Amino acid sequence: MKIPLYLFTLFFFWCCVSKNDRQAMTDISGMREVVFDDKNTINIDSVIANYRFVRLDSTDNFPIGELWQTLITDDHIILVDKLHSKSVFIFDKTGKNKAIIHRQGRGPQEYISLFHVTLTPDRQKIAIVDDLGKKVVFFDLAGNFIESKKISTTFLTLEYASADKAVGATYRENPAEAVSPGSKHTDNLILFMDRNFNPESSAIQNRYLAISSTKPTLKKFGNDIQINPYFCDTIYQATPDGQLTGKYHLNMTSINGACNLPPDITQESLEKMYKTNSFFYGDYADGKDFALFNISTPPREIIAPYLYSKTTGKTYRLTLPPRNNEDFFTKIFLNGSCACYENLFMAVIPAYRIILGSSPAWKERHPEVMDGLTENSNPVLVFYELREPGNNKNNY
Repeated sequence: MKIPLYLFTLFFFWCCVSKNDRQAMTDISGMREVVFDDKNTINIDSVIANYRFVRLDSTDNFPIGELWQTLITDDHIILVDKLHSKSVFIFDKTGKNKAIIHRQGRGPQEYISLFHVTLTPDRQKIAIVDDLGKKVVFFDLAGNFIESKKISTTFLTLEYASADKAVGATYRENPAEAVSPGSKHTDNLILFMDRNFNPESSAIQNRYLAISSTKPTLKKFGNDIQINPYFCDTIYQATPDGQLTGKYHLNMTSINGACNLPPDITQESLEKMYKTNSFFYGDYADGKDFALFNISTPPREIIAPYLYSKTTGKTYRLTLPPRNNEDFFTKIFLNGSCACYENLFMAVIPAYRIILGSSPAWKERHPEVMDGLTENSNPVLVFYELREPGNNKNNY
């Protein structure tokens, strides 16, 4: 059964790239098969080996609102609030605030819109994609301006594939609106660029012009750049030279998953499918030994988290511990986690949710979280170290 699925995936991707870019078609022989089955459940308590909280310093006049991005390095935690404070916050691993980048404006050292944030390959510079200002603005980890570079393309996301290459995902429903007039890449949503963000090649057409949103997912985990076309059951890995290799094939047959939909599907038909089918919207985190995939399930589109073990090749539907579990409130936030570093998966807990949602016993058990915490405090981070199911050793 796997071979036909793989061949169909190959055919689907062939349809997603333009005629001039089919040289990007590459090897899928090493692609991992991730099989989702809601009957293969496991309690979330049995996969958490350890966890720790990180209280973030106060950031004074720039309180952290809703977090859109989290970047983690060996020494730093970088948080992006692009709507409320429109700032980038740089902390060390203990939560001590090291710098705040708040440069909204139209000047040469400022950004109009904080659309996407990434790190340069040496992880020493922060690159802010200013979609409205049509530029990328660079800062060091102390928050000092370094330089800016013009871009001719609007991006949903942009990541470095190497010191000299970058990959970006456009976000317009009509890609021709997002790329400079006359560009040969106007049909495609993924652009492979040089270090100055000039497009060199492209891939993945917008197949779904009749529906409201068809944004591809482009993420970076470690040194891997991964791409998931909209409604596609395959996650690809991009190389610096513009090649795509199969990373994961998501087999959602057992959960009635909808994927690789016909290009003429309408918004009305799609709305009906949401009530009967499971969907993957590119919401996942890919760690060293584990990956977490969040699947939208019918009929109420509730997110179901699945844990994939790269060691055993097994996939588990995570279920919550009983509510009387002494650390129920801690463990539930692994559900929906989409940030990771090596084998640590991270969740963000707003301070008000801790104050209003946790039990008196939980608060007493975690003074490292509760001491001085108010509803106006910055969010609290929790890092989870995972273990293989069946290994019953807890380190907490």
